[in-house]
Amino acid sequence: MGHASNKFALWISVGRIASMLVVFTMPLILTRFLSKEEYGVFSQFFTLYSALCVIFSFGLSSNLYFYYPTAKKNDKERYVSNSFFLLLFMSIVSVLILSFPIAQKALFSDGKLFDYRLFVVLCVALAVPTNIIAPIYTVREDKKGAMLLPPLVAILRVGTIVLCAILFSDLLYIFIGLFFYQVIILLFSFFYSLGFKFIRVDREKLKKQLKYSIPIGFTVVLLQLSHYLDKIICISYISPNEYAIYSVAFLSIPFVNQIYESLCQVNVMNMTTSYQENDLPNVVLLYRDFVIKTLSFSLPIILVVALYAEEIIGFLYPSSYSGAAPYFRIYTLTFMFAMLGAGTILRATDKTKYSTISFALSFLISFPATWILIKKFGVNGAIIGAVINLILPRFIQLLYEIKVTKSNLSNFLPWKKLALIFIICFGLLFPLLILKLSYIFSIWIVVGLGSLYVLVSYLLMLKFNTFIIDKDSFFRLLYKITKVSK
Repeated sequence: MGHASNKFALWISVGRIASMLVVFTMPLILTRFLSKEEYGVFSQFFTLYSALCVIFSFGLSSNLYFYYPTAKKNDKERYVSNSFFLLLFMSIVSVLILSFPIAQKALFSDGKLFDYRLFVVLCVALAVPTNIIAPIYTVREDKKGAMLLPPLVAILRVGTIVLCAILFSDLLYIFIGLFFYQVIILLFSFFYSLGFKFIRVDREKLKKQLKYSIPIGFTVVLLQLSHYLDKIICISYISPNEYAIYSVAFLSIPFVNQIYESLCQVNVMNMTTSYQENDLPNVVLLYRDFVIKTLSFSLPIILVVALYAEEIIGFLYPSSYSGAAPYFRIYTLTFMFAMLGAGTILRATDKTKYSTISFALSFLISFPATWILIKKFGVNGAIIGAVINLILPRFIQLLYEIKVTKSNLSNFLPWKKLALIFIICFGLLFPLLILKLSYIFSIWIVVGLGSLYVLVSYLLMLKFNTFIIDKDSFFRLLYKITKVSK
């Protein structure tokens, strides 16, 4: 079986980046049409909606990355049908669990969000089955789907929310609009994954899929908690006004997550193929190459965004949200650890139980720590808890991956190339830091300086063969671009 081409990752990246740009505009608009308190309540709603729809999907569609690529033609759609059936089942489970008063009390507290709890329950239930869309276009290598579906889905969701906010300036109508959006996307996800066929359950394959997916499911739950634990706890301990500022701090960095996820999906498929061919050394080589690709692309962007956090927040949001800048800087720097791709080898080698253990061990530490920090120090404690939740489980996962691949710390990561990447990026950042401390620049000069820094960083990494693409590939791409332009 051949490996999936990294060219397909480009198609996924285009779709994800386009989707990100659409989603990126939503808070920029809402913070100008809603009061800070209203936006705080909306952020609480969106936090629970985003976290719970992934938690209740339980990672059940991820089995497609493992089984679909090497399955026989007749078996492929059976795996898809089984996956959709499992997601529908979890959708019903979500309604049952979220309807319990004890669950509602824990999640919604006694604040204003409690008044909109029914919409949270309904939107989550409708959203769970739609988690099958991304795995489907990935394993089928549907280039058009990978490129077009993410932005189209994002445009429909953001457009619905923003239009309701502008027309009605009422949270109730925003949530009603989101409900109808979820109905439409649910119907689409069914026809996209199954066509006009009925759901047919293959029990034997279902058992295999569950065996693979259940450990991932617990990992997904714990992973989502690691991302959202601080925000969920904050719902009970800080006001909507404070929550509005804190939510702004988790602004997504353009391109970084989208490029990473695209490379990650293709890389996991390739590592899975190598593992199934009993080529464990190649799994490590693929992982090392993956780390170089992700960090070489992302690190300059991460560092320059962190440096100019005040200028970015001040430009994008009303002045009343300027207090989010320090939290935004801290959150941005945690992306460096995310780019190491912890957990990808465990997924590819069917050792997902170790990811579950990693997040469980981390949760035992991070949950009480985050709760105490938020209760005593409010938003300041929350950002510390967020850093713990984001870094600790990834560190434990890496230790397990070293064990699984029979490696050691010295040869598991490409240390020499990583050192060169960090030297280039931090070395070039120092002059910008001096300029920032000495002068006050407009946002346009900041954009110019930041762009120049990223470009020079990329060129130096390309010269020393530590970039996301090598020199030959770069010049071939440049030749094609210039040829087309003529």
